[in-house]
Formats: sequence, structure tokens, C-alpha cells
Amino acid sequence: MREENKRFVLYEYLMYFWKRKHYFLIVPIITMLLVGGAVYFLKKDMPYTGQAVVYTGGVTSPDLTRENNIAAKFADEEDLEIFVSSKQVKFTKKGNSAKEVEGDLKNISKKYINELSANYNLRKEASEVYLNSLEKQRIPTLENAIEVYKEELDKGLTPTQYGDLTDLIAETQKELSEAEVTAHRMRGDLTFFEEPKVLSEHVTQSKSYFKEGAAIGLILGLVLTVLLLALMKYLSEGRRYYND
Repeated sequence: MREENKRFVLYEYLMYFWKRKHYFLIVPIITMLLVGGAVYFLKKDMPYTGQAVVYTGGVTSPDLTRENNIAAKFADEEDLEIFVSSKQVKFTKKGNSAKEVEGDLKNISKKYINELSANYNLRKEASEVYLNSLEKQRIPTLENAIEVYKEELDKGLTPTQYGDLTDLIAETQKELSEAEVTAHRMRGDLTFFEEPKVLSEHVTQSKSYFKEGAAIGLILGLVLTVLLLALMKYLSEGRRYYND
């Protein structure tokens, strides 16, 4: 190839781009605004979002811990989302003002925590009554019965009577052991029986996603600028070639 016919294509494109460098400013700004605005309006939500996290503690009733059952209790609440995880329930409420969202969220968490507390208190009270019955009545009665049976063994009994009485003592001792195990377990359960409580409540402005959309638009604009200028140079050379 002759020296005068050599072409530096990349250099020509770079010079062409440099002469039209204002395109790298105009096009990306336009696409940034267009994409950012489109994302903003498509993703536009109510301006305020509130979240309340409630700890369910020792309450395990399906009526109060399953998502669909909880949602049924707040069927009249609009723009409310409920998410249930391990011993926690998160309420997400959206609205047009921070005061409105905060008020609605407090009412929701208050209603829910009241139902949890009522269930907690009922279960705790029933457990305490049963434990008290075991410790104050059942266990002492069995212990007394065993002592009486043992005293009977010292009296003159026939072999049959003696065998029946020893079997009765063994059976009573088994019942006593089971009662003591149950009482011990219930004391432990009551000690670690956690009370429900509201862990957090807060209201924030909803995310608009404009910045993310604008960043995507900027990158897209730079790519489009390169493609547009490459096409313009290709068409310019094509016209020059056929005009010559």
C-alpha cells in the first residue's frame, strides 16, 4: 500500500468525535433526565413510609402469628404490608403525610400488641395456676400417699396384699416423678416466657429511585453518543464517496 493511501481510521474517528464533543454533554444530559424522570414517575409512591416491628415473644397462637390471619385483622387498612419472620411481625404503612402514617402505624401496632399481651397473660396465668396446683396439691398428695402406703407395709399383710401394695407404691412414685418433672419444666417455661413488645416505630420519606435512573440514563447517553457519532461519520463518508 502506498504511503499516501494509508488511513488511520481510529485517529479519524477520534478527531471526528473531538470536533463534536458537545454531543457528549448534550445527549447524556437529555437521556439522564428522560430515564431518571421516567423511573421517578413509574416508581413514584406515596411520599411517606412507616414501619413498626413487633416482637411476639412467647406467643405462638396461629391466630396471632400467621401472616394471613394477621392481615385479616387489618383488612380495612389501605396501603399496609405485613411480613412475618421468626418471632417478629413487621408492619409497613404508606401515606401522604408523616403525621397520618405515624398515627395509623401507632394504632395498628397498639391493636396488635394488645391482642398479643392478652394471649400472653392468659397463657401465663393458666400455666401459673396449673403449676401452683401441682406444687401445692398434686405433689404433696402423692408424697403423703406414698408415706401411708409404706406404713401399711409394716402391718401384717398377706402376700397378695403385700404385692398389690408395693405395686401401688411403685405406680404412685411414677406419678410423683412425672408431676415433679412437669412442675420443673413449667417453672423453666415461665422463667423464659417472653412478653410481647414493640421493638421499633419510625416514619421516613419514600425512596424515589431518581438517582438510580439518572445514573443509568447517563451511561446509556454516553453509549448512544458514541453510536450516534459513529453513524454520522459513516454517513458523511458515504455521501462524500458517492458525490466524488
